[in-house]
Amino acid sequence: MNRASFATRRFVLVLLQLAIVLLCSGSALAAGRIEWKSTAVKEREDKSWRLEVAIYMPRAPDVAHVPMKFEFQPTAYYARDMTDGDKLVEHTVPLTDRQSLIESVDVGFMDSGSGKIEARTRFSFKVTRAHGYEAGEYKVTIRDTRDGKMIGTAQTLKFQGENETIDRRAMVFASKGDKKKEEKKPEADKPAEEKQAAPAEDAAKEEAPAAEDKPEPTADDNAPPPVEGKPGGCGCKVAGGERGNGTAVAAALLGLALLVSRRRRA
Repeated sequence: MNRASFATRRFVLVLLQLAIVLLCSGSALAAGRIEWKSTAVKEREDKSWRLEVAIYMPRAPDVAHVPMKFEFQPTAYYARDMTDGDKLVEHTVPLTDRQSLIESVDVGFMDSGSGKIEARTRFSFKVTRAHGYEAGEYKVTIRDTRDGKMIGTAQTLKFQGENETIDRRAMVFASKGDKKKEEKKPEADKPAEEKQAAPAEDAAKEEAPAAEDKPEPTADDNAPPPVEGKPGGCGCKVAGGERGNGTAVAAALLGLALLVSRRRRA
């Protein structure tokens, strides 16, 4: 009984080991294989990177176009800094915990020549700066959208190019004291022509006409001249004076007329 039980246990253990090996190999076959044409890609003139990849599936898919998801997780950034002395410094900045950039595409597995669905294919596409990509390094993972399984293994791609240059030069601020010193230059620094022109200007000011020194007219100077009186009288007229003279003349004429009329009668 002991020998039989020992043999049974040993047989069961071997079966378990075989099952584990088959499961591991099956999962490996189901994962497929990925081959990138190049892991270092240069930036194109249109600010994009064209990627080419060969995908090997464990078996031909059921459909001609398989929806897949390419996950680009940033791991490094190619920085460009302008330092003092106008020196450009390029260095790699590691990145952690960055959100992945995802590209969802339909990958075709149909052979255009035979019209059959194959288990392998070559696929190319491009990513651009407009979609958030920059020069740096990305860990790329490909997944089958139908079941979410990863195809092949993750691969690090290098996107070569020039990112925006950051100006890190030190800024110098001039103090107010320095500005005043610059404004007040010593006489020795002035040109000889300015020194000769200064005495000439002083002499011209001294020889200015005396009219400029006259005081400005006051309000009393602008008053009208006084009225001069007539000599020998005040020039006033008495009310009723002209009327009295006229009455006397009329009376004299009347008396003269009466006298003439009497003489004629006589």
